[in-house]
Amino acid sequence: MKIYMKRISFVETIRTSGIRARIARPSTCPVLPNGGRSYATPNDFCKGKRIRLLATAAIAAILYPGVPVAEATYNDLLNTLEANNAITTEQATDLRGKAPNYTVRPATSGVVKDLQIRGRIQTQFGYVDAKSDEGSDDFTTFEVRRARIGLRGTLFDSVRAQVEANLVPGSDLSMRSAFLQWREHQPAYLKVGYDKPHSSLEENTSSAEILTVERTLINSLVAAPGPQTGLALDGELGALYYGVGVYTDRDNRNPGGTDSKYLYNALVGLKLDDFVGDNRLRVQGVYLNSDDPEGKIGAKFDDVITVAGQFATGGFDLRAEYFIGDNDGDEIKGFYIMPSFYLTDNVQAVLRYEQVESDRERGVRAPSRYTRDVPSLKVRETLDDAGEVVSKVDPQAGDEYQALYLGLNYYFAGHGHKLMFGVELAELKYTDAGTLESTTVTTAWRMLF
Repeated sequence: MKIYMKRISFVETIRTSGIRARIARPSTCPVLPNGGRSYATPNDFCKGKRIRLLATAAIAAILYPGVPVAEATYNDLLNTLEANNAITTEQATDLRGKAPNYTVRPATSGVVKDLQIRGRIQTQFGYVDAKSDEGSDDFTTFEVRRARIGLRGTLFDSVRAQVEANLVPGSDLSMRSAFLQWREHQPAYLKVGYDKPHSSLEENTSSAEILTVERTLINSLVAAPGPQTGLALDGELGALYYGVGVYTDRDNRNPGGTDSKYLYNALVGLKLDDFVGDNRLRVQGVYLNSDDPEGKIGAKFDDVITVAGQFATGGFDLRAEYFIGDNDGDEIKGFYIMPSFYLTDNVQAVLRYEQVESDRERGVRAPSRYTRDVPSLKVRETLDDAGEVVSKVDPQAGDEYQALYLGLNYYFAGHGHKLMFGVELAELKYTDAGTLESTTVTTAWRMLF
């Protein structure tokens, strides 16, 4: 409700949750909008409407507690009204005798500083043609690759709170993140909850910002622990940035009835932009160790090491990363190198080469999108009468892998809205069906909101 005054000699504005009460000593009668009747004299206003105005201000503060208002006691409001001759001394005294014992402010005042609804939808189409010694076959599909919705806000000026859910059709509803992070001091941000640990450069690049439709195979094999529950500390000290953490290596809590085991990780990196002018230069190393033989990382590796670098100048960007995953001496090693360049303000060309090799026989499995979906590449097992496996043919696992990706991205509004197109030529050696060669074509439409 707004009360408008004509030819106001003094105005005091009290802001209460979107209701603005303008209180004044008028030289003429006040007029209410929307056809409300006017008062013949200021006395009529003083005797009735001023008291209603005070009640409106107090009620507004109670009914709209989510909107920050000036902190003031009930007595402060009466003093202001009295000082500006909006009410008489007798009226103020009478109202003080009836005053409730509260402060006119929302109970949550100062708690939520901002609140954002966040989400992403990523759709894509995939086609793969594969051939081996057993012949050739193909597979195609449309897919909602990712669908997420969540909230992020700042509490008490320095605490970030985030909750985000996965909503992919055909999959169970699951959490992508749920954490609190204390951000009072940039040299040390403390996070507790459910989120991705620090891992490789590629893994910790948001799926909204990766330059290829899918991440590399070596990353998915070695450095993709997925979200976990734990405690992390990270920050920046000049050119140095770092992160350390301890996680359950499970989706949430450690299982009961067993010894507690954890995933530990450490990140150290340098921002060397000052040494390359207006360009961007980063180098970093990450170490992960898990003592949980059934954990997300521990089930595959005891130790993981990644070393990465990134250089960018103008429309050119170059990224490279080396990976080692060790399990009792059996190692999977690999690397990728990925240059990209903007052909126009909106069109970006991307080239990526990767290579993977395993000490263990059949230690490298073909990409899950979409080579493993080819019908003729299904794993075949022969069982005896007791149901035991007596022989196994696995045409989608080998010892050495290499792939070349060529892509084009069109940006409507940066990474917030883009189209992606990519072709990847891959070769996986020493499978049970000889060398597996595949050509994968993917297109994607990705949007953030």
